[in-house]
Parts: sequence; C-alpha cells; structure tokens
Amino acid sequence: MVTIKIKENSKQAKMFVEYAKTLSYVEFLETPIQQNKKTLSLKEKKFLNKLKKTAIEMKQLSSGKTQGQTLQSFLDEI
Repeated sequence: MVTIKIKENSKQAKMFVEYAKTLSYVEFLETPIQQNKKTLSLKEKKFLNKLKKTAIEMKQLSSGKTQGQTLQSFLDEI
C-alpha cells in the first residue's frame, strides 16, 4: 500500500484527484484537516466586524465611490 498526500489548493491537484477516483484500484481515505483555530469571544467578533466595515468604507473612499469629510468638519461636529 502506498500513501499519497495531496493538497487540493490548485486546479491541477483537484483534477488529479478526480481522475484518481475513477481508477478501480484506488481507495480514498479522506482525513479532515485539523487546524488550531481559536474560537473568538463576542468582543473579538464585534471588533472584527467593525474592522471589516471600516476596511470596506476605506476602499469605497479610495475608489471615489463615497466622499469623506474634512477633519475640520468632523471636529466641528464634536
């Protein structure tokens, strides 16, 4: 028996796996990839959501889709 590990992160690797599945003498034993993912707290999730929204707003500002305000007008509001 021979064991081959294939990372399915490219088109060629996925095509090879699909081809290998058609062979009668090939047996697949898929094992889940275990990653050390830490579960986020509610506070961390909220922070990440705000960070994502800010990144989207910054992208819109830089591409000219939306218009920001000047520092002076922001300070005047406070």
